[in-house]
Amino acid sequence: MNEAPSPKISICIPTFNGADFICRSVHSALEQDSADFEVLIVDNCSTDQTSQLVEAFLPKSNGRLRYYRNEHNVGLAENFNRCVQYAKGLYVKFLCVDDMLLPGCLSLMEAELDRHASATLVCGGRVIIDSAGQPIQLKRYSNRRGLVRGKEVIEKCLLGTNLIGEPTAVMFRKRDMTTVFRKDLPQLLDMEMWFRLLEKGDLLNIEAPVCAVRVHEAQVSGVNLRSGNLVSDRIKIFEEYGRHRALQLTPMQRFKHRLAMTYRVWVSRAYLPMEQKQVVLEKYGIRTLYPFMPFVAAVHAFKTALTRGLFFYTLSLNFTDLGLIRSGRVNN
Repeated sequence: MNEAPSPKISICIPTFNGADFICRSVHSALEQDSADFEVLIVDNCSTDQTSQLVEAFLPKSNGRLRYYRNEHNVGLAENFNRCVQYAKGLYVKFLCVDDMLLPGCLSLMEAELDRHASATLVCGGRVIIDSAGQPIQLKRYSNRRGLVRGKEVIEKCLLGTNLIGEPTAVMFRKRDMTTVFRKDLPQLLDMEMWFRLLEKGDLLNIEAPVCAVRVHEAQVSGVNLRSGNLVSDRIKIFEEYGRHRALQLTPMQRFKHRLAMTYRVWVSRAYLPMEQKQVVLEKYGIRTLYPFMPFVAAVHAFKTALTRGLFFYTLSLNFTDLGLIRSGRVNN
């Protein structure tokens, strides 16, 4: 008996106790207009109603949906790796269970990867939504579509933040992922993987929003922030890419990086042991500027509020570009 041909794209949904969001996530995947894709869910031994909800989707998926359940919880990184292992497609598209793909996401990213052989990673804009599905802001690598040299992207994100985006915001060729997501990076395992892909080629940036990324208190990122894992991961990646790979930094770039690390230590101040905080400030931060971090936080909050205001103004002018957004709310 002949096996069905492999799909071009694998939409991978790693999940653990995501019953509150998985129906909306799967629906946004199955409704994509691309002609050749599969959806696979890798359940990290959930204890909620995830399996029952997925089983109800299977008869309605026209054979596109596959479901795997781990016998025990293998951790976030290994669950991501299993997604890639099970994927049959040429292209891998992650979709975190509490996020959604906007209409046209798959066909747009697929077309850009088809068009640009030098691109090893494509990313798109993402609408940040709250737990209720209310749009908060629009994030993206830049407001211009096109290719950016991989080394340039790595340097920009290394000194700043993950501008490329969350797993839901990217797509890549399976053949280009020759290593696995690292278990020793609980928070920045995705950005470090994007770096390794970009060492091989370019980033293709799509300025338009392609997905909705949800922020809520139960996310792993919040836990990592409170535990200090974000600071630890930042140090590991900076050491590897900033020193071992001989990244040439100007004095201003080094100052900005130290200032950013000082701010991250301040944000995690209630959770970092005093000794660790002092060591990080001494080696990677600016101890004398630490008392001024509340002011930096206030400026950051003002800029965030201003960005949100501009986002909602743009949304009111042309919200149809955001696909799932209707009347200032993402269908959730």
